[in-house]
Amino acid sequence: MRFNTFGIACGMTMLASTAAFAALPKASALVEPMGMGYNIGNTMEVPENPTAWGNPLPTAGYIKAIKAAGFNTVRIPCAWYSHSDALAKDIAANGGTADNGAYTHVGKDASFTNPTIDAAWLKQVKDMVDMIIAEGMYVVLNSHWDEGWLEDRVYEGTANPRSGAGDITNSSATTKARQAAYWKQIATYFKDYDEHLLFAGANEPGVNDPWNGTQWEFDATRMQVLKGYYDAFITSVRSAGGNNDTRTLIVQAPRTEMDMAPMLSQNFPTDPAGAGYMMAEVHYYPYQYSLMTADEDWGKQYYYYTGLSSTNDTEHNMGWNVYSKSIDNSALGTPNQIKKAFGELKTMFCDKGIPVIIGELGAIKRTGQITDAANLKLHLQGRALFYGEVAKNAKANGIVPYVWDTGAEDDGNMTIITRQKGTYSILDPDVLNAMQKAYGQEGNNSSNLDSLVNENEVPDDPAGKGALITYTTKTADSSETGTVRINLSNANKDLSKFIGLEIRMKGAVASAGPCTGDSDGCGEYGWTSMDLFMMTGSNWAWFDAPVLEQADQGLDATQYQTFQIKWTDFRTEPTGLETANAIGLNLYGPQVSGSIIIDYIKGINEDGTTTIIDDFDKKPSTEGTATGKVVAVSSDITIAIRSTRTAVASKMLVNVQPGMVSATFNAAKAARGTATLMNSMGQVIAQQAFEAKAGANEVQLNTNFRGPAILIVKQGSQKNVQKITLR
Repeated sequence: MRFNTFGIACGMTMLASTAAFAALPKASALVEPMGMGYNIGNTMEVPENPTAWGNPLPTAGYIKAIKAAGFNTVRIPCAWYSHSDALAKDIAANGGTADNGAYTHVGKDASFTNPTIDAAWLKQVKDMVDMIIAEGMYVVLNSHWDEGWLEDRVYEGTANPRSGAGDITNSSATTKARQAAYWKQIATYFKDYDEHLLFAGANEPGVNDPWNGTQWEFDATRMQVLKGYYDAFITSVRSAGGNNDTRTLIVQAPRTEMDMAPMLSQNFPTDPAGAGYMMAEVHYYPYQYSLMTADEDWGKQYYYYTGLSSTNDTEHNMGWNVYSKSIDNSALGTPNQIKKAFGELKTMFCDKGIPVIIGELGAIKRTGQITDAANLKLHLQGRALFYGEVAKNAKANGIVPYVWDTGAEDDGNMTIITRQKGTYSILDPDVLNAMQKAYGQEGNNSSNLDSLVNENEVPDDPAGKGALITYTTKTADSSETGTVRINLSNANKDLSKFIGLEIRMKGAVASAGPCTGDSDGCGEYGWTSMDLFMMTGSNWAWFDAPVLEQADQGLDATQYQTFQIKWTDFRTEPTGLETANAIGLNLYGPQVSGSIIIDYIKGINEDGTTTIIDDFDKKPSTEGTATGKVVAVSSDITIAIRSTRTAVASKMLVNVQPGMVSATFNAAKAARGTATLMNSMGQVIAQQAFEAKAGANEVQLNTNFRGPAILIVKQGSQKNVQKITLR
């Protein structure tokens, strides 16, 4: 029998109220009914605005789709600091600027230790919790990164040998007091909810130190600081009354890393409720398989899972060792390692009455990196096998696994259920099938492997092939980048014999985006810019030059145009032409939608003749807002375009180079600002404060992180956000 959301939510609240002081079921009793879990990521944890990272607010339809997919528990990564008066207090303590970066001021006003969460935000979170519980599912409500107010401040100030570096000058007492204040309010607000609501005290605590994004050793001293944060969390919840007396609470291993689980086990906090009402949390992202996006000298990316190895791309098989040139079947992410690690978690926690959740898990989809159709199919099949192995071992050991999902549908995503287009279809049926089968469900969703692979198959067309690149905007008022990149083979690395490059293409790109008119407040930001770029030498030096400025009319959607870029056109005279690593195109702009077909890229010889460098027999690598496939150049292809806008100056241009990202933007007036890089899990990987002047400004961040990231530049009342891929 199906009830409406209002009826069941009210009914559950009434039942909980009548038994407010009766003990709730112990944590171990929740594991089986919780089943397998789902994260609603990049939403409620986004600082200040839950829709700022491209996702709409969850609807009842989306929640029902999660339930229908076989999940019975949902983790809500949630922000609290940026929805409290602590934000305003910290801004004031930082000299009154609008810089609310965690590294520059959080905790400096040590006298302010009792922040108040905005009532409207609590109600918004409650609405989401109610929708989930109305479907009979469980909810894990956590405290996520949220400007790093807790997670990046696991240290003791002057008692720490690193104090004095940057702003590490304060005690952790402020953070601990704020932790207590937030959870007292949250627990009081939800005190009548029964065991279907669980609280988690942090996300990935101790991810970075708060001065330059560098990870320091997480030692026993820091563990005691973290344990103090957990003690504050537990004490506040237990003292909030109602069902909080025995509500299941969850604490995290340092950085939520499995390797650090023993440190949590040895320092597990004491619960006033007695034994049995606590859980432990770790996350599972085997880096080389799950997140790594560029090969390094110490190791390769893992594309193909154990048992589904490639025969012609062996170096990217799971467990490949670059030194021994052989496979290590105990490498992180292999079935052997999963079985061993999950068994150790069971012994460490579950057997002692402390269930474990894998709060986040996943592996990126590499449809843009693998151009060979057969290998791509192996990769996609292997991802499903990986998710199935994790789910199978979790269930066998009494562990609850939660897949990470950001809503993104482009290359590199981990999304299973769509939500950004207002439809709630299964984007990754093969992964879902594997997990469902591990939990005794049917797992008979129609596979989409064949359709994905077919995009990379080259049509038999004598007129030649081209790359159809489609750009789809994600944000309304911030510049984004769509990248087409060609990684040059050894045979093509020497470009010194050419005087420039020639590109032939047609298409239509426009500053259109999601805005419908100037009345919506974002029409003024429409603009586009396309650059040809090159990366050369051992340090991957970056050079670029504008392309579209050569054609006053822009790109033509009906006929091909040829553009030539000479080395002398580059803003900086390129060096290392004999060791070029990659060339490509970047399309910049906010609200950019449309498509282009690239017929070829050629080198220009001194006598004016040209030599093919790439004629796109295979799909090129795409990143950001760009996706691509191979098509026949002569095909009658409809190129979609939305209404154009008048171009104006860019809000922010971003240049990504190996180890560095720089942003250029215009400021209305002089004011202090911050630039922050976050990965797709909301962790800060680099941050820089700067003094901006009126007019054009540039800020640079250095980082060794590779993969999808979000750049946030704040200056005065301006805030620019752009998704990028770090190389």
